[in-house]
Amino acid sequence: MLKNLTRRKFVQGSMAAGLAATAAPSFSLPKPQGQIPPPLNIDQRKRALVCIMLDGGNDSYNMLVPRSQAHYQEYSKTRGNLALAKDQLLPLNGFKDGEGREFALHPSMSEVAELFDQEKLSFVANIAPLIEPTNKQAFLNRSARVPLGLLSHADQFKHWQTSRPDLRVQQGWFGYFADVLQANKKADQIPMNISLAGSNIMQNGRRSTHYSITGSGSVGLVVNEEESALNRAILRSFETVLNTSYSGDPFKQTYLSITREAQLQHQKFSDAVEKVSLPIDFSDSDLSQQLSKVAQCIAAAEELGLPQQTYFLRYIGWDHHDDLLANQARMLRVLSKAMGEFQRALELMGLSEQVLSFTGSDFGRTLTSNGNGSDHGWGGHCMVMGDAVKGGKVLGEYPALSLGDNNPLDVGGGVLIPTLPTDVLFAQLSMWFGVSEEDIPRLFPNLQNFAGLTDDPWPRLDLLKS
Repeated sequence: MLKNLTRRKFVQGSMAAGLAATAAPSFSLPKPQGQIPPPLNIDQRKRALVCIMLDGGNDSYNMLVPRSQAHYQEYSKTRGNLALAKDQLLPLNGFKDGEGREFALHPSMSEVAELFDQEKLSFVANIAPLIEPTNKQAFLNRSARVPLGLLSHADQFKHWQTSRPDLRVQQGWFGYFADVLQANKKADQIPMNISLAGSNIMQNGRRSTHYSITGSGSVGLVVNEEESALNRAILRSFETVLNTSYSGDPFKQTYLSITREAQLQHQKFSDAVEKVSLPIDFSDSDLSQQLSKVAQCIAAAEELGLPQQTYFLRYIGWDHHDDLLANQARMLRVLSKAMGEFQRALELMGLSEQVLSFTGSDFGRTLTSNGNGSDHGWGGHCMVMGDAVKGGKVLGEYPALSLGDNNPLDVGGGVLIPTLPTDVLFAQLSMWFGVSEEDIPRLFPNLQNFAGLTDDPWPRLDLLKS
């Protein structure tokens, strides 16, 4: 029996390389042309998927807490000095799971609690990347196939983006959408995958890539002849460079083509998005400002020629090995407020039916305290928000929060085996986006490993309205 599973012991000394995410300009280098997209059939619909990655590993067992008496007592005993006081929690009324548990939220999440009560948001419990169904015995005797680099930030963050935890690949499921829907994209056309987090894998396809912007908009030269004499001089010089030919130097010619394409995209993007006035004022946090820009982009979708879009955002700083209670309270407040503002803006603009937002995180954290925080775990909880959601539910299997032999999911130190693979959630989101049900196994090949658990070809969540 593993009484104290540490990350060092678990990873067996492997070094987790940091996943670099730099603020890229509003273009990316072209992808190699030698491979073709998977044979997906995707219906064209007015749809947008918004992924908010809580970078670092959110302690979601203090985000979504059981509040019925016996279950709260179990939570409080296990979490020790990390446990939140019951009278401070925000009750989620009207829902009980199959075990009779009632739930509550962290006190910083008033907007999320309201969205849950309005049935515009649901939680998915104990979810994480999985290759195949895994139980405690198979895990401990090492006969189970588990995600590469388990408990490693870099690997688990990547697996959420690729949904291929058995491989280290550089393409994500958002990227495969663009391979199909923008297979013949013109140079000045904006990519349908828009990143507010710089370079990422989730939006990289075999031939497509993403368009990087910031919470302030796209990056490029301001084309405004009336701005100033200096701006006019810079603009004339820039146009001279763009009109230069370097036919004898392939490197310079390629770089110039990329720069020319980036400027064309920047001008088109800026002209369309800046026309959109938002119906509410967003908060000053980086996350709120990024989501305000996403709302503008979705509103400008028709002018941009992007009926289907994906967005990728990172909210960094959730690796709370220390001072968890104070740090998480501050960050969950920012998250809840930003999500509430975003959903409200979409509703006022009449766009809320065509947008689904969801959160992810590297991994859940240990149930046990390390003294003043929690360490790297595996299964955790995420949120899905939008008018298409059958809201007001906790889906999946919320686990027992006991430790050791009393919990069939605890493999040591409060690290819980997930009971739901990310593939199941991603499959439902993909079908809503337009992917045919027949093509889901091509997009998420590990789903076949979960066949036989239900009467369907793979497990389903009662997540979305028909």
